[in-house]
Amino acid sequence: MKRFLFLLIAAVAFIIQLIDIISNTIKFSITQTFVLVIIQMIGLVGYAYDARNVVKNKRKMFYILHSVAFIIYLINLTYQLFLNPALRHVKVISSVNISPLKTILLYYTAYERHTLPIKNIILNMIGNVMLFMPFGYFVYVLFKPMRSFLPYFFFFLLVIIGVEVIQYIWKVGSADIDDVILNMSGVLILFIIMKIPFIKKKILIN
Repeated sequence: MKRFLFLLIAAVAFIIQLIDIISNTIKFSITQTFVLVIIQMIGLVGYAYDARNVVKNKRKMFYILHSVAFIIYLINLTYQLFLNPALRHVKVISSVNISPLKTILLYYTAYERHTLPIKNIILNMIGNVMLFMPFGYFVYVLFKPMRSFLPYFFFFLLVIIGVEVIQYIWKVGSADIDDVILNMSGVLILFIIMKIPFIKKKILIN
C-alpha cells in the first residue's frame, strides 16, 4: 500500500507541474519547479525500493523505474537550465567569472551589507549545490562504471563545465567558476553519501 502512496505523490507533483506549464496565470519560480521535480523523483524512486519485495524480477523493475525517473529529471533539468524564459530576465548580460570564490564572496558581502535578502542568498547557494545531486544519484545507481570515483568525478566535471559554456553561448546565464564549484560540491557530497556502507547496501541491488 505504501508504494502506491509514493506513486500518488509523484503523480500529484507531475500534474501540478503540468498545470504550471500550460497555465497563463500560474507561474512557479525555478525553485518551486525544482521542488516539484524532486518530489516526483522521490515518489518514483520510493516506489521502486518499496516494490522490490513484491516483484519477481527486482533488477528489471528497479532499472525501469529509475530510468523513467532519470528521464523526467533530465527533461526538467534541460528546460530549467536552457529553455526557461525566466532565465532571460534573470541574467540578460552574459559574463564570465574565472576567479574562484569571487561570486560566493559577493554573496557574503551582500549579506553583510543587507543588500540582498538572506533567503535569496541561501536559495542560490543551496540550489546550486543540490541542482545536480539527483543526476549524481541516477548515474551512480544505473551505471556501474560511475561507482568509481575518477570516472564519476571527470564525467560530472565535463558535464557541469559544458552547461556553463552552453548557458554563456546561448545567453541564458553567465559562465561562473563558482557555479562549477558549488555544483561539483553537491555531486561529490552525494558520492560520499552513497559510499556509506549501510546506505550502499540499502540502495544498490547488484
